[in-house]
Amino acid sequence: MEVTPQADKKPMTRMAMLGALRHRNYRFYWFGQLFWVLAHNMEIIALGWLVFELTNSPLMLGLTGLTHSIPTIVLTLVGGVVADLTDRRRIMILIQGSMSVLFFILATLVLTGKISMWHVLLFAFLSGCLRAFDRPSRYAILPQMVPREEIANAVALGSSIWQICRLVGPGVAGMLIYFFGVGETFYVCSLGSLSALILWFLINLDRQAFGESKMGLMRYMLGGLNFIRSNEIFYTLIGMTFFNSVFGMSYVILMPIFARDILHVGSWGFGFLQSVMGGGALVGTLIVAYLAASRLKGWQAIIGAVTFGTLIIGFALSPWYPLSLGLVFFIGLSNQVYMTTINTILQLKLPDQLRGRVMGIYGLTWELMPVGGTISGTIAEYAGAPVAVAIGGFFVAAMALSVAVYLPRVRRLE
Repeated sequence: MEVTPQADKKPMTRMAMLGALRHRNYRFYWFGQLFWVLAHNMEIIALGWLVFELTNSPLMLGLTGLTHSIPTIVLTLVGGVVADLTDRRRIMILIQGSMSVLFFILATLVLTGKISMWHVLLFAFLSGCLRAFDRPSRYAILPQMVPREEIANAVALGSSIWQICRLVGPGVAGMLIYFFGVGETFYVCSLGSLSALILWFLINLDRQAFGESKMGLMRYMLGGLNFIRSNEIFYTLIGMTFFNSVFGMSYVILMPIFARDILHVGSWGFGFLQSVMGGGALVGTLIVAYLAASRLKGWQAIIGAVTFGTLIIGFALSPWYPLSLGLVFFIGLSNQVYMTTINTILQLKLPDQLRGRVMGIYGLTWELMPVGGTISGTIAEYAGAPVAVAIGGFFVAAMALSVAVYLPRVRRLE
């Protein structure tokens, strides 16, 4: 009887990085998300290309992004409430079906020559509305598919999808636009959403226990905010992600300035910096997947954040392209280590009846990058890009060090 655990131990060690994929429901979820995120990354390139073809205006590019972000920010709290009160799988399927239809309509308008800028802005607005409901449900459904001890591994594998698609998606979209056209590219995006819908339809979950629906929408939204506000671990970790998006990620927005004016490598060097950073992020997610059983989650997040902020300062001060390449690789790696770890901690600690609302608020951090870009761009206008990026890195590292010193409960998280 004592031999069985030992016999099971070796296969689990060899497959530690892919452990969550042993579960049927998670496999369908993972591959569905792969198709969805690939379509999303292709959409970013195709939509930007279409807007520039229609208007030749950088301002309209920014306005299109804003048209997408505003409804996502405004409706995310509502999306979190819906994720806590209704079937999360059905929401995900409905969103993918709607996105597939939107992509198909946009592609058809392009190919028939009837496309106008107001069509693009309407698409961006509707897409932003749908994603406000999509993200909380996708985050919240994860613990229903894998046992608690494999949530860390599942979060890391899910994060790896974004890094893989970040490397592959833009290139695939660029080739499709070059060889076939932007309309055909949107048809491929539609097919990606449809593929996700089919795979998620095959997920078979136990019936979700829904919250009581007597309180009213506003009280439900405030319930999620009050939970975060009253819980030191949650407001600290979500605060760290806000610092990451507003201050830390400004280096991504200002990177073209570094490539052209500081490192003098032009557009090819800029593209390579982005690719190397994406490669580092992918390695970071795989490291977190491998360390899924580690009990030092608090220190893992803190050390990752301090390293990330310090490396950003180093990148800001680097005048040498090979050094900058090495720095952005480890920037991408450390960022994913600490962000994926924070996501894991939140998933493990959250009560299920609040999961959609809290994870929806956590997901809002990615919509705050334009705010950080505005702040860092203003500083760069007067003090230069290196100063702006270094300040952002300092704030991220200082925030993490403050957590390590003053919040022992977070530091000791397992």
